[in-house]
Amino acid sequence: MSNGHTLWFHRFDSLPADNREHAGRGTFDARQVTSARVRVVVTGEIDATNREALGRFVERHTRISKQLVLDLSGVDFFGSQGFTALYYVNVQCVRRDVDWMIVANRIAQRILRICDSEGDLPVVDDLATAQRRLDHLTRYRNMISSVG
Repeated sequence: MSNGHTLWFHRFDSLPADNREHAGRGTFDARQVTSARVRVVVTGEIDATNREALGRFVERHTRISKQLVLDLSGVDFFGSQGFTALYYVNVQCVRRDVDWMIVANRIAQRILRICDSEGDLPVVDDLATAQRRLDHLTRYRNMISSVG
């Protein structure tokens, strides 16, 4: 028999509706795309004044997801110190077994071509490509886990 009360469940591993941080001349906004995927949208400028803040912001969100889309398509300036932040994010994603993709506009890609000449970072041109590649990785992981 019901007592007429409503129970609300809160997932502590999900993001609040407005999860935004301003650092220097940049803004970082995290959005839960699926239960396993977070999209961090970066706008403004990424340089020496906010590279550490960007790295820490993304690190916090890799703790609660298995996939990350780092969207730099709205970046107006991307200094060489931005590469340092992305390298840090790469290390954190590897440690936590998080699949991730960087959506980079031409401004960010220019610096990434110089700083990441070996192409180690997972950079794509658009959000649709990033999502397709992460979906493919999910299917691959599911296939491997069902076999093993």
